[in-house]
This record gives sequence, structure tokens and C-alpha cells, in this order.
Amino acid sequence: MLTLEKAQRVSLTTQVEMRLKGALIVGALKPGARLVTKDIAAQLGTSITPVREALLRLVSSGALDATPAQAFQVPRMQQARFQEITAIRKNLEGMAVREACRSINGEQIDVLRQLVEAYRHARQSGVVESVLQANRALRFRLYGFAHLPTLTEMIEQLWVRVGPNFNFLYPVAREMVGHYESYGSLMEMLATRNELEAERIIHRMIDIGAEMITRQHY
Repeated sequence: MLTLEKAQRVSLTTQVEMRLKGALIVGALKPGARLVTKDIAAQLGTSITPVREALLRLVSSGALDATPAQAFQVPRMQQARFQEITAIRKNLEGMAVREACRSINGEQIDVLRQLVEAYRHARQSGVVESVLQANRALRFRLYGFAHLPTLTEMIEQLWVRVGPNFNFLYPVAREMVGHYESYGSLMEMLATRNELEAERIIHRMIDIGAEMITRQHY
């Protein structure tokens, strides 16, 4: 379900775009889904114009396809494309973790530990969308500690593109338990500034998710 939060300094179009990005990232919008402008506007309680502008922004970034009759579609991703994005993610997210590891402080690690706990509680709930949202919050807070905003933006763009494939994880929620234990190890590597091992853990997390999606979908 898409919702809007009031924000005086953020345009309505940007709010809609952020909500749609979030839905794409957590697989709430599955590959092949049609998005009708007027339906989204009604769901969000806003006019058609900001919704259409937001959808067009996502088309220009490659996250959505434009279709006739004022509709848009979530792209279906071929396996080769998925594998390509997975490889790029490993490089970019590995770089972000290494950079974060070099400058992270104790207060920031405490923030991440709290997010790990939030992830653990979400996992226990069994609600896959909540798990993916908690995972996203944790990962992007970590990447933010690299202080490389362009890199973080590039990572987000890849997550938006590959996110609809996360919909295929919903039937196998129980298999996602391994991430919690991996995050515990990751916190230890960050605390000791072991950047190479921290990078290896992130790579393994990406590989595990990709393997699960490939098994369910391709």
C-alpha cells in the first residue's frame, strides 16, 4: 500500500517518486505489473499531475517502462541483466562498506546495531515486506557512513531496478534467516575496521539473495 507523508520542503512529485521507489525496492511492485496513473493518484489521494511526473522520472531512470493509455509497467528482467546488476552491486556496495569501515565511529556502530535489532524483529514477524524494508534501512544507513553521496545514489538506482525481483522472495521468507547472523558478524568487522572481511560479508549477502531469486524465478 502506497501512502504519503506531509513534508513542507519536499515537492509532491518527489514524495510520490520516493514512495514508488520504496515499493519497487521491497518488491511490492512485481515484474510485469501495470501502474495506471489515475489509480495511483486515487490511492495516494493526490492529483494525476505529480503522479505522472514521478512515473516519468522513473521511466527516464530505467526503473519503469511507459505503455499506451496513460499506463506504466514494471519491467521484466532477463537473467543476464539480473546477473549484470548483481555483479555491479557487489562492486559498488563493497566499495561503500570499505569506505564506511575506514571512518565509522562507535556512535555510528551503535546506530547500526539498533537497526540490526529492528531487522531481527521484522524477520521474526514473518512479514517479508517488513524484512526488506528493515534491510534497506540498515544497508543505506551503513552506506551513508561512507560519506560518498554519489556512490549511495548509484547503489539506490540499482536497488530500484532490481527490487521488483525481490517479489520472488516472498514465498521463501523462512530462507532469509541467515542475514541476521551475517549482520552480527558485519558489526564485529566494522568495530575492528576489518574492511576486507566486511566487504566479503556484504558480497555473500548479495550472492545469497541473488541465488534465492534465481532459484525461484529463472
